[in-house]
This record gives sequence, C-alpha cells and structure tokens, in this order.
Amino acid sequence: MRPLKAYLSKSALQHNVAFLKQQAPQSSLCTVLKANAYGHRVELVAPIIEDHADYFAVAAIEEAQAIREISPNIPIILLEGIFEHYEYNLCDEFNFWPAIGNEYQLNGLLESKLHNPINVFIKVNSGMNRLGIQAEQLAHYHHLLSESANVKSIQVMTHLSSADEKLSPETEKQLSIMAKLDPTIQATISNSAHIFYDNKPAQSIVRAGLSLYGASPFDGKTATDIGLKPILELRSKIIHINHLKIGDHVGYGATFTAKHEMPIGVIACGYADGYPREVSKEAYVLIDGYKAPLVGRVAMDMFMVDLSNVPESKWQHDVILFGEQLPIEHVATWADTIPYTIFTHLAKRIHFHVID
Repeated sequence: MRPLKAYLSKSALQHNVAFLKQQAPQSSLCTVLKANAYGHRVELVAPIIEDHADYFAVAAIEEAQAIREISPNIPIILLEGIFEHYEYNLCDEFNFWPAIGNEYQLNGLLESKLHNPINVFIKVNSGMNRLGIQAEQLAHYHHLLSESANVKSIQVMTHLSSADEKLSPETEKQLSIMAKLDPTIQATISNSAHIFYDNKPAQSIVRAGLSLYGASPFDGKTATDIGLKPILELRSKIIHINHLKIGDHVGYGATFTAKHEMPIGVIACGYADGYPREVSKEAYVLIDGYKAPLVGRVAMDMFMVDLSNVPESKWQHDVILFGEQLPIEHVATWADTIPYTIFTHLAKRIHFHVID
C-alpha cells in the first residue's frame, strides 16, 4: 500500500466545534460540509459532529443527499438553493433547507405541490455580488413566501466577502445593509472569519467552514494562534534515497543542481495527491522534527527533499507534509494559495484514518 496517509483527529474536530460555539453562544452553529467536507471526507466528518452541530450546510442537493445517508436527522442547508424545481420535493422529504436568491428559485417553490411546508432562507446580496437578491427586494420575496402554504419558516442569509481582513471597510458596508433589513426576520451572517469578531450582530445561525477543519481564515495567523486545532495531518514516507555528487540535477527540468554531495529522499506524494506544485524554495517537510527542504519540482506522484540535516537513523520515520507540527497555512503561503485549495484538492487515493 502506498504510504501516503491522512490522519483525521476526532478530538481536534470536536474541540473546534465546541470552541466555535463559544465564540457565538447566542447563535446556533452550522458546520459547512460542502466539497466533501473541504476534502476531509464527509463520511468521516459528519458522524463525528452530527450530535454537536445544529445544522450542516452544503452547496448543492447532491451533497445533501449523500450526507443524509450518513446523518438521518440534522437539518441540511442548501447554500446555493435548488437548481431544478423538483428538488423542492426532496427538500420536503429529507429536511433540506434551501436558500432562495432569484426568481427561478422563488417561483419554483411557490408553484410546487409539497406534502409539508419547508424552512427556507432568502439570500440577500449585501455587496459580494455573487448570489442573492437586492436588499430592496426582500419585502416582496418575504411577503410571497410568507403567504405560501409551502413555507414553514423564513430566515435571511448573506455572505461577507472580506471578513478575513479585519480592517476592510467592505464588511462594515455589508453589515450596514443587513442592519437596515426587517429586524423581525432572523438572519445568518457570520462565516468562519466573522465568527471571531467581538462585535457580531445578533443572528440566529453562524456558519463555520474553514475554521471547523482547524485552519485559520486570517492571513499571517495559524489555527493555533486563534484557538483552533488542526484536524488533519498528511504523512508519507521516503521511498528511495539518491546520493548526489556535485553537479547532479534533480527532477523535471533539472531545476536543482547539487553544490555539494548530498542525500536526496524521494517522498511518495505529488500534485496529483493535492500537494501544490507551485511551492517556493522555502518549502520543507518534517522528519521526526528535522526540516528537509524540497528540491526540484513537485511531480505528479513524488517530490524530493534534501536529507543533509536529517540523521540517517530518522530516514525511515514518517514524513509530515502538513499538520499540527507543520501548519497548512505555511504550505499555502509557500504555494501562494489558500488552505481551502489544498484541502479540497486532496486526492481519492490518499488513505484516510480517524484517530483518537
């Protein structure tokens, strides 16, 4: 079996759920499990937190149906709403709570013939200009939905574009728009970053995505800096050793040239596994606490590291690519990307294991 393995910590995940609840004690907690639980394998994550979260959320109904086979009872929010009108019947049958953010979604629900009324969210575009109706349309949408026998409850939803930048004026602009809406309608506003704000507006539900998985939504900070615990550690092994002479090259394009004799370890992991090819020369892995810098280009299935500073007695030990000891935020910085991208690109061929 290929030695590339991911270890998912049950205790760290449960810690994050409890910690996020503490940041918004007056609100319910929605844990976002879209994109296969941000690459963490929804079939592993959902059972661990279903008794601790108040809601799950996904992008589309296909994801909700997959979760419903695992977690039969918890309400599941459809952040993008429905794409076909018949999906409202599935919302009725399986307790999915759809967002409504355009006329197609509105009219589809009004025209449906459901056995039971469903809970919905009206998605308001407060400035991100992605999904949702304009704030001035809310009264019209709310009136039509409140008059419909297909609707049980109505809440408002929006998404903050720049909450990860605490000094961004965009967040205040969006919150100002939301503050002007009908205060009798409950709302869900805060995302992973905004949950950590002290001056959050009162709201029925906060939504935790990236923060749930133990990664920081803030530039320059790691999960542990803000009280979270990384839940995933990616490990592999050295599968081959090369002893380079001066002038020997490494990898595709021969981009690395040895300036002295040195041992090179080949790691069983590549960009097809989700490790970013774009990492800079600052990138390294950890072998029993020793840093081993990457040399040459990351290939599809492997990359190479310099073992010069790693005792030979440690070469058979696990190689940590990211985790509690080597934060995912560092790897993302080296690749000029974000943790979301690395997590959601973790390949199917990685062997996942739940620990503690």
